[in-house]
Amino acid sequence: MPDVNEAPWSLTLAEVGSRLEELREKRDLTLGAVVERLRARGIKTNISSLSRIEGGKRRTVPRELTEGLLDCYGADADERRDILGLLSVDTTPAGRRRRPALWRRHAALLGPMQFEGYLKLEPRAYLLRNYQPQIIQGLLQTREYAHCAIASMRPDLKPADVRGLVDVRMDRQQKIAAGALHEFQALIEQGALRRQVGDRQVMRGQLERLLAASEERQFSIRVVPDSIGCHPGLAGPFVLMSFQEITRDVLWVETMKRSVYFDEAQDVDPYTEVFTDLWERALDPADTRVLLKEMIKEL
Repeated sequence: MPDVNEAPWSLTLAEVGSRLEELREKRDLTLGAVVERLRARGIKTNISSLSRIEGGKRRTVPRELTEGLLDCYGADADERRDILGLLSVDTTPAGRRRRPALWRRHAALLGPMQFEGYLKLEPRAYLLRNYQPQIIQGLLQTREYAHCAIASMRPDLKPADVRGLVDVRMDRQQKIAAGALHEFQALIEQGALRRQVGDRQVMRGQLERLLAASEERQFSIRVVPDSIGCHPGLAGPFVLMSFQEITRDVLWVETMKRSVYFDEAQDVDPYTEVFTDLWERALDPADTRVLLKEMIKEL
């Protein structure tokens, strides 16, 4: 399992490596033959280095080497554009570039939570699928609801730390609105809507926020009704990320004090199946809005 703080660069470079390997195999070339061809062009490398590139194990892939490989493989214009475009994404390891001021201010909190990798990937996602069994998704929370939720779930935090994490959550909402997101599919257990977080005013404001979001283009919200009963998703919340420029999906599983990242199909696919099954069995968007309106009236 990769280090979650390295997720953004490792994901991009794994995609680059996979595409370069596919091109090499199409040309029926061994790594040794590629090394010889590159050396003839004045580009020094070795089999081990190329193997690590194809496996997404190198933190950087020099552009000159990539262009040499593309020349060796006879890549067409589209293949070159796509692969070099991936390399143009900021793939510098996190420790070598300046983080946003908000992250630096709260590094003492975000570091132990291993959450910066998530924060880097989230605005790049084209599709987000988030299942929550107990509370409403962070990207859909009001500030008041977020403050009450974090304070209650993390009693170990000082008030200033709670406010800091709320600020980070609100910043996330702004970043996805301005990012690559095409659709956010939010799957919420009916019990999560009833769970008291804060007072009645906080809950009313939160349900009204959900109702408004359900009318927005980017958001698709469905409620899992109590009638479905017990199911695999109840094991805990998770987020699935899909990207336009990267073929593999990413899974994030959040525990009490940290988040864990997976990008191997054997780990991601079971969660995708659970989400898809629940999505199809949940209330459709129209019925979800009816339920939200009824709950708001009750408050």
